Amino acid sequence: MIKKNNLTPNQSKVLKFISEYIKSHSESPTIQEIQEKLKLSSSRSVTQYLESLIKKGLVDKERYKSRGISIVGNNKKEKDTIMLPVCASAGCGSPSIIAQRTFDDFVEVSSSIVKGKKKENLYVIKAVGNSMNMANINDGDYVLVERMPDQSFSMGDSVVAIIDDNAVIKKYVQSNDLIVLQPASSDSSHRPIILDSKATYKIFGKVLRTIRMPKVGDLRYVPVI
Repeated sequence: MIKKNNLTPNQSKVLKFISEYIKSHSESPTIQEIQEKLKLSSSRSVTQYLESLIKKGLVDKERYKSRGISIVGNNKKEKDTIMLPVCASAGCGSPSIIAQRTFDDFVEVSSSIVKGKKKENLYVIKAVGNSMNMANINDGDYVLVERMPDQSFSMGDSVVAIIDDNAVIKKYVQSNDLIVLQPASSDSSHRPIILDSKATYKIFGKVLRTIRMPKVGDLRYVPVI
């Protein structure tokens, strides 16, 4: 993991952007791309941040090369991870949690657990409530979700559904022309949500696994700077 001790907020943002860009593009960003992405005042500002990061031993830069920035100390284990945004909250109860794309946290995930999946289809969503505790999804857990077409869901899949701009996590059941979002809870007060063709809803994606924080090993919690 990249060490971020003793960095200013802007130095941390520059380092984080470079690291994520290299992971996504297999090459480093240019100084201009860093300036534009982070909305810095000038290319000189970027150069100054890079100089500070170089002095602290966190990055290196080849002279006269536009994409010559590299992260110092990236080993194979670090390169075999991807960072996914926590982009919403979803209720494990009644549909009362608004599904907002709030990228305020990140989870770093071992590439091996999402092998064969497209990164742009992967999301991390925070669970709220206990209506899915029998499916190993508890209040405060994060779930790794793959967005996929509606026809890809199977009976009994744990899914994230958007109902009138609210998000819920439930078991997917199809019954004739109805969709039933079934709880899996030790609390019998939770009831299924029945959706017909007139309901405004979208099955957003399938839950691949639960991420319980804190977690040692494959998964790491990375707060946004």
